Amino acid sequence: MEVVETYRISHTTMALEAFNHIEYNTKIYDVEGIFYSRQTIHQLLEQACALYCTDYRGRINAVREAFKYDRKTPLVISPEEMLYAIPTHSPKNYNCKWIFPDHVKAKDYIPASKELHIYFHNGLKLEVDISEQIYETQVERARNSLVYFANLRKTQLIYENRRKYKKE
Repeated sequence: MEVVETYRISHTTMALEAFNHIEYNTKIYDVEGIFYSRQTIHQLLEQACALYCTDYRGRINAVREAFKYDRKTPLVISPEEMLYAIPTHSPKNYNCKWIFPDHVKAKDYIPASKELHIYFHNGLKLEVDISEQIYETQVERARNSLVYFANLRKTQLIYENRRKYKKE
């Protein structure tokens, strides 16, 4: 069990899972392996958003405003960095896991247990109690949100540059 005092969500983060332990709150699936943190999932996500000068609530509200994804809203942490995550359930649900889909290599739905087994590129596996359809819907919503906000920012930069050019 590798414990980290501080963990920053980045492009190496693959998934976050609540961990029922007296000292640790989150099990972190990372490209480098599995880590455990005292920070809650929400604290880790909030910290990740803060690194990009925003907050969790603002990012969630922006996606909800643009797409009306009122439930299990994907989190676009940074559209410029293409960093985003999807919840498997309502974030208020203890069983909610956050998945960073770009690391998923394969998935396999097991009807007997009603679980989706997610396999990451580094060989780690995460079991989630959702259907493959729900997973695919969540990924589609997240990628729609990511593309929308990335393009919105590019459009803003183009207009800013045009205004700057016209003033000169």
